[in-house]
Amino acid sequence: MKPGCFTFRAHRRQKSAAGFSFADLLTVLGVLALLVLLQISAFAHNKGNSHRAVCADNLRRLALSWLMYADDNRGRLAPNRSDAFPVTNNWVAGWLDFSGGTDNTNLATITQARLYPYNKAAQIYRCPDDLSAVRGQLRIRSYSMNGYVGDGALGWTSGFQVMANRSQIRQPDQTFVFIEEHADSINDGFFIVDMSSGPAARIVDFPAAYHYYGANLGFADGSAEFRQWLDSRTSPIRLAAFGVSSPNNSDLAWLQSISTYRQ
Repeated sequence: MKPGCFTFRAHRRQKSAAGFSFADLLTVLGVLALLVLLQISAFAHNKGNSHRAVCADNLRRLALSWLMYADDNRGRLAPNRSDAFPVTNNWVAGWLDFSGGTDNTNLATITQARLYPYNKAAQIYRCPDDLSAVRGQLRIRSYSMNGYVGDGALGWTSGFQVMANRSQIRQPDQTFVFIEEHADSINDGFFIVDMSSGPAARIVDFPAAYHYYGANLGFADGSAEFRQWLDSRTSPIRLAAFGVSSPNNSDLAWLQSISTYRQ
């Protein structure tokens, strides 16, 4: 045997032992794929949280505009009428639907309405997770106002307080003003909560569920709160009708508790 032969073969054996087998490579690739999936999941979760935070900030800014309007009008609240006409003296104008109407993308329905002078940012009227569109353009509004709150508001259920002046709101931190409304439900700026209970309980206007099956709401004290819905009837994927029976719905009971109170 030549003197260097043993050393060369030993080196080859060491090199072979130090390499990766096919099974090792599959294991490494599997771990890498898992890490990528975890990163994507974390990114999506963080993005969702970010959009929910932006939405909550939108509602706080709208609530602040609403409060400033009341301050400038001796406590009188911004007009909130159920109104399908394109021009109206209201907190917001226009009628949203999926028929192709121009109000869906007409910023004048916001910029010429009552609250816009207090915050001249039209983007605060739309949740970033609201991807409802007409003719390839995102609709401009995701939020509606509590139908029992506002100058000219009609309420819905008889025997319950309609608040036209700030002084009529007994518990501002427990009375909602703005809510994210379901894309199939939103039309005018007026959100109806039927106050009937028991077997007669029903949902007229439906809240949205853009954030982990929940929605943000803006309150009369200027705060915003996230609510995760517990009942699948509260915000279905697609709506078949308005005024749907929903007895024993804890989400509806909660909305009723923050909408108004008996006279």
